[in-house]
Amino acid sequence: MEYGNEVLARVRDLTPVLNERAQATEDARRLPDETIADLAATGVYDVLVPKRFGGPELALDTLVDACREIGSGCGSTGWVTTIYAMHNWMLALFPEEAQREVWADRPYGLMPCALSPGGTAEAVDGGYRVTGRWSWGSGVMHADHVMVMALVTIEDTLEPRVFLLPREDVTVHDVWHTSGMRGTGSNDIEVPGRFVPSYRSVALQDLTEGRSPGAQVNPGMMYRVPLVPVFVLTAAAPVLGIAEGLLARFADRMKGRVMAYTGVRQRDMMSGQIRLAKATADLAAARLLLEDEVRRLIRTYTDGGSYDLAQRANSRLVAGHVTAVARTVVNELCAVSGASVQFTHSPFQRAQRDVNTIAGHVVFDMDATYALYGKIALGMTPDAMTLV
Repeated sequence: MEYGNEVLARVRDLTPVLNERAQATEDARRLPDETIADLAATGVYDVLVPKRFGGPELALDTLVDACREIGSGCGSTGWVTTIYAMHNWMLALFPEEAQREVWADRPYGLMPCALSPGGTAEAVDGGYRVTGRWSWGSGVMHADHVMVMALVTIEDTLEPRVFLLPREDVTVHDVWHTSGMRGTGSNDIEVPGRFVPSYRSVALQDLTEGRSPGAQVNPGMMYRVPLVPVFVLTAAAPVLGIAEGLLARFADRMKGRVMAYTGVRQRDMMSGQIRLAKATADLAAARLLLEDEVRRLIRTYTDGGSYDLAQRANSRLVAGHVTAVARTVVNELCAVSGASVQFTHSPFQRAQRDVNTIAGHVVFDMDATYALYGKIALGMTPDAMTLV
């Protein structure tokens, strides 16, 4: 069995356990320590880590499939897994010395990354002094390092750069009290004027255009791929997984559900049959759309090509659309499942809260995503701070 298939098999075996832990994960507002260890044992964190640092250096499709599967068991766990695995890939784009530091003892780190411009950085001798506070630090409760984006003033212009810091250099503020994705521990990260050496920094534009320092030392095709397509396509995977998991539960529940007052079984009602079929088709189409874009990305870079701005915008369009379909399906299935699915012990209401929360992420804002694609398709240039 190929190693990627081995990882997926381990993930599938673990998913029922993650489902059983979903309520405890939500109650704790962070992943349980045993979940972090169990996920590490599957090999999912380091699937995109270069071979020279002990990783298998697989392609994006393995990670997308794994995160879909994990999301079907627990949305919060699927999201944090995606964050950790994707940011290990991001580390491979930093200068080599940064990679050696983080992967000195094991081929993966546990790293959140806040890409909003929540801080500033001043160029000083040997590096930068970084100051700021960032929200949405998913996975920070188990982090050994963090990544944050700050703006550096260079000759009267602002350059966005991503900085890597050890966990002990940052302060975590416990603010993650939300309706959905409660188990992600996405608390605020504050950096109170810390020195960051130059080798632990990379310009955001180098990441978004696929010309990072890490590509000079890691020759594999995945390290030439630009940031945003990888980010959005992997981020959509656990959201789709949440919807797929709920569809399976909906079908199972329909078989035994008796409607209040009428005593009719829901499985005998045409309305329930129609909902089941439509949701099945919608999610199958979304999955195929996601898989097709992932394959196109892999094929392009394996063949020595690259993505232009329009192709990068298309990846974001696909990811946003897949997420929107997942959100619609989850809300529709909950709407026809009765008020009983809104009890706090029900996985239905958790899935509903989770997809509605994650759909608020900036890259899944469909108005902005559609407008971005349309603008580029019509020959216009997006704003410099747009993630594309």
